[in-house]
Amino acid sequence: MMAFVRAVRKSPAAASMAAVLLLPFAAQTATPTAPVTQTLTCPVGGERFAFTSATAYATWGQRPDGKPYGSWVFPAPLPECPGNGLVMYRNFSREERAQLPAILADPGFIALREGQGTWYRAAYLEHALQPRSPVTAWLLLNATWEAQDGSLRKARYQDEFVDAVKVLAGAAPPIEAFALRVRAANALRELGRFEEAGIALAALPRDTLASDPAAAQWGAFLDGLARAVARGDRSPEPLDLIPRQVAAAYCLGGVSAPPRSDPECSTPDMTQAMKAVRDARGAHAAH
Repeated sequence: MMAFVRAVRKSPAAASMAAVLLLPFAAQTATPTAPVTQTLTCPVGGERFAFTSATAYATWGQRPDGKPYGSWVFPAPLPECPGNGLVMYRNFSREERAQLPAILADPGFIALREGQGTWYRAAYLEHALQPRSPVTAWLLLNATWEAQDGSLRKARYQDEFVDAVKVLAGAAPPIEAFALRVRAANALRELGRFEEAGIALAALPRDTLASDPAAAQWGAFLDGLARAVARGDRSPEPLDLIPRQVAAAYCLGGVSAPPRSDPECSTPDMTQAMKAVRDARGAHAAH
């Protein structure tokens, strides 16, 4: 996880890729959240503005789409130049900075500033600058996290993400391409395109993970994803595919959410996890 924290300091796009490559069942990290506000300078036009980000934060696993559970906002907020709308998701080369004014003035980009998320607009910019870059797919994946679960916007973003992976994943290193294809298969599941999701999972080159010490955990996750596809589960958070302590909390319910009614909540393993969460809540309330 510390490699991910270091990546956060490099660029949001790099941090996104690092986060999604983490195992879905990664252990909880104890890194404290460290928000910091700094003054940034827009690389086009020189406008200066304040932006708050986190140099470090704790995470405790992911959803099947790769969105982390943690102590910060996910996807992480991106700095945006207030005047021209440039989303500063990474550093731009001199040649790219020369191209950006025309892209920012394009009616297509201007239209996106009304109602579309910053990560989606970042994907637009990346595609305009580097049409064959797999970074566009990562940015679109983050855009799906930014959209509300169950919304038409999220479904549209997921459709575009799936299409981007088909075109761009081959340009990524093997392990990144594998991760993108896994997330695309999950997007198909959430869209209810179960036959396509099953085909995509079956086509995954699992030998890509042959030298990965965590290959068995990846295999267990993929098997669970296949079971979710087989039962026609479109939920973004199937209880058997999210961290146990998160699933247990959903089973118990809370102040703003009723207990979830799901057969998974009655399994012996989940019953034990629910007891641990209940005890932790009681200890917290006592203080």
